[in-house]
Amino acid sequence: MLRFPRKILIAVAILISVLLLSFLFGRHYDLSQAKQQADLQVNQLRNYLDTELSRFATIPHLVTDNQLLSAFISDTDQPVQPINNYLADIQQASGASDVYVLNREGDVIASSNWQLDYSYIGNNFAFRPYFYQALAGNKIAYFALGSRSKERGIYFSEPIYRGAQVIGVVTLKVNVSKFETDRQLLNASHASHFYLSLDDNIIAMSDSPLWRLNSLHSLSAGDYQHFKTSRRYLDYIPKVITAEHITSQGISLLYINDAANKRSKYVPASAPIERLNAKITVLVDISSVNINQLGRLFWLSVIYAGGLMLFYSLMARFAGYRKLLFSRHSLEQEVIERTHALEKAQTALLQTAKLATIGQLSAGINHEINQPLSAMSTYLVSAKRLIAKGDITKAAENIVIVQSLIERVHKIVGQLKHFSKPAQTQLREQSLNQLLKNAMVIASAQLKQDDVNVNTADIADTVKVWVDGIKFEQVLVNVLTNASQAMADSPVRELSFEIEQFDDRVKLSILDTGPGIELHMLGTIFEPFYSTKSTNGLGLGLSISKQIINSFNGCLTAHNRPGGGAQFIITLASTKGVL
Repeated sequence: MLRFPRKILIAVAILISVLLLSFLFGRHYDLSQAKQQADLQVNQLRNYLDTELSRFATIPHLVTDNQLLSAFISDTDQPVQPINNYLADIQQASGASDVYVLNREGDVIASSNWQLDYSYIGNNFAFRPYFYQALAGNKIAYFALGSRSKERGIYFSEPIYRGAQVIGVVTLKVNVSKFETDRQLLNASHASHFYLSLDDNIIAMSDSPLWRLNSLHSLSAGDYQHFKTSRRYLDYIPKVITAEHITSQGISLLYINDAANKRSKYVPASAPIERLNAKITVLVDISSVNINQLGRLFWLSVIYAGGLMLFYSLMARFAGYRKLLFSRHSLEQEVIERTHALEKAQTALLQTAKLATIGQLSAGINHEINQPLSAMSTYLVSAKRLIAKGDITKAAENIVIVQSLIERVHKIVGQLKHFSKPAQTQLREQSLNQLLKNAMVIASAQLKQDDVNVNTADIADTVKVWVDGIKFEQVLVNVLTNASQAMADSPVRELSFEIEQFDDRVKLSILDTGPGIELHMLGTIFEPFYSTKSTNGLGLGLSISKQIINSFNGCLTAHNRPGGGAQFIITLASTKGVL
């Protein structure tokens, strides 16, 4: 009678120990997964911000090269309207909020918002660091509240030179809300937040409105005096949000109190944004990490209790088979534990793959716009030479082509939404010859770099295809650049086209003289993330291209040519409703 209670006490003690260890292990595992998720998302967000900031930072430099602008600053008696219109075109094409020009005194003399009630023309911004530092010859990226709009913005400034003298400053403003909205395309988890903190520990942007323009760090009287003197935040006085940094099970955690003094728990991950001298931080919510262990503990207790009951029942009936029953019970326990571990690993893998896919699509769009950017660079170099020779007409034609390429790049970037959520494809009857010409303009830089001889396609303007023009040009550029790169080491580098029409369908073949496609790759080249480019390839180009062609009710296939080289065949409908 005395041994039975002792056995129960031992069983309970073992159960408590197992539950405690399971709780600690499960909690550490969940915290580690949250840390990995935060690291992955902060890298994605940093890459996105670096790319966007670099893109906007190049625009003021392009504006400073405008000879008409330099002449206007030197002689303000010239009409300002052409300059205003030019700045408005730059603002609309780039997606910026405003673009304006200041003279050496800090007065705005031309602006893209000249036609609005809150036009900057006539305002003096000499007190802004982005002005007087640019006037000193520096290129500036600076965050501040707009003195007129009261909106948060990032200001990109660059000096305008006449010879060696700075005669003015051009400034481009981008509303911070743009980045907060775009970030939704990158965030695959609703259980995470982000914020960007400046060098003075003030949060410049965040998906949480309560954190914006406030600080998670303590502020001194000197800090507040600096805010007032610099007028960076105008009359707004930043507040301190109660936050606490702790370490739990070897992982750094951040506790933040909200307006209702409710504490939220996060795993943080940070990365530098060097252009703004700032830091981007992603917070993965772990407020329910302890509660999430209850389900595991409950089922572990049920399994443990059921195992004990089964064990003692069998031991009472079959005393001679104790060892065998114990082995069977241990095996069942191991199978159950491994099954749970496999389910958790599979869930984590699915979430990680989902985040990685969106991050790779965001980075992979660079592959799609690399060729237009190369073409733009070539035309800009040509335009500079033409301007130097005084041939303004041809230089203007080059700039028009560059503007069309910029618009094309923006449209291509907009297609990223297609891969993050379902979107309606805009199918129209298009000229195949014109679409191919557009794609050749973008791919020409790559073809020239690889010294590829192109046999111009003889396609009549009457040949029509039923497609979305921008998406179809993406497919053509992808296939053309892949073919060009495949022929890089071939003695003969020749690209040609074949066209066939039959039964209201059009078949376009793109043929190269490269090494062809290895036989074991023929069945996998259209699969996501499959790539033969070990360093630069994402393995998404052909997969996305096939999805696009399928959305047109078309077909994209590939095979090797009998005489050597590869042949990609695109079959499309020439009228609506065919195929």
